[in-house]
Amino acid sequence: MTIFNNLSIKYKLIIVVLLTATIGLTLSGAVSLSYARIMQKESLAENMQILAQVIALRSAAALSFGDTHNALANLETLRASKPIDLACMYDVEGNEFVKAVMAAENQRCPTQLQQDGEYFSDGYLEIFQSIRLNNIVIGTVYLRTGLDVLDQHLYQQIILGFSVLIISLIISFALTARMQKKIYSPIIHLGAVATEVMNHNNYSIRAPVENNDEVGETVRAFNDMLHEIELDKKELVHLAYYDHLTGLPNRRLFSEDLEIALNETASDGDKKLALIFMDVDRFKQVNDTLGHDIGDLLLKEFSKRINAVIPEFSAAYRLGGDEFTVIVNNAVSEENVENIADSILSILKTPLLVAGEVLTISASIGGVITDGNDTLQTIMKNADIALYRAKDAGRSNYQLFGDSNDEPIWY
Repeated sequence: MTIFNNLSIKYKLIIVVLLTATIGLTLSGAVSLSYARIMQKESLAENMQILAQVIALRSAAALSFGDTHNALANLETLRASKPIDLACMYDVEGNEFVKAVMAAENQRCPTQLQQDGEYFSDGYLEIFQSIRLNNIVIGTVYLRTGLDVLDQHLYQQIILGFSVLIISLIISFALTARMQKKIYSPIIHLGAVATEVMNHNNYSIRAPVENNDEVGETVRAFNDMLHEIELDKKELVHLAYYDHLTGLPNRRLFSEDLEIALNETASDGDKKLALIFMDVDRFKQVNDTLGHDIGDLLLKEFSKRINAVIPEFSAAYRLGGDEFTVIVNNAVSEENVENIADSILSILKTPLLVAGEVLTISASIGGVITDGNDTLQTIMKNADIALYRAKDAGRSNYQLFGDSNDEPIWY
């Protein structure tokens, strides 16, 4: 049995078909009555086992989430299968989760669970089927049916006769090769997609939906799960790299982008890179007098105005508090950077009306131009020096590093 469990689904199906055909041909030589009885019991057991497997597959999610409503609904679908008298579902501890009584008499679910399989006893056929999620047993499905239906089928089997049975077995075996592919192919594809997702950590991959049966529903559910994980991953990335208040990239993304921009600029001798630091003037006073809600609105408006005037080859970031910065790629000259700073100061001159208050926005701006050969710490320190010179000069102005007697800072 261990060897069989390690085989692929394809070969398991082949083995099952071969065993079924061999048993049928062997029993065909026996007394027709005994043969019919045995075949009827096997057929009933196989059908019940398939029903149990289908219910187990469909109920894995409901059982794992403790959803008794959907679990019971899955059992209730068995009412269409008339021979079934009782259907029960157990949790991983062996406790009764839900049950559905199909017969008129009051029946109880067994308290002692058996291994997976079918069991004939006391005029009943009992099926035990494990419910698995990610190859882990999380519960059990139990089905019970009476054997009265076998007596009815017995007379039909006698009439059909030995020759019809042989022909049916031959036709079934001939069709197996084609039919089995339709059964195992979606499952194999699903496993391959799951492996690819795990190996590449790529949740945008989707498994093909080849059938509209229970396996197809499972594949759709798997794809939906991947979609939700993909959205959650994108959300986490956005939270990690973007400021929740202004929507601008945050300090973490700024550091990564600046490092990349420095490397690209250094590799191209004709390119220049500019870094602009900005502080909102008297922002603490706004927070203290008008409240943080007004301060947040001011920061949002500040970020919108910055984005509206910076060139398309630039990017604005919020470092935190009232600290903002702009990376200017392909900066042509100091004049180019000065024009950007002038545009920012100009657009900030328009007053902001918030909650009946007229606010005048201004900023102190410091900038530095580099050929890319500076370190991350050096260029940020030099831009910071220019920013504080702008503050010392009376705010609402800009200063470029190197305009005065500044000396580069090296680390």
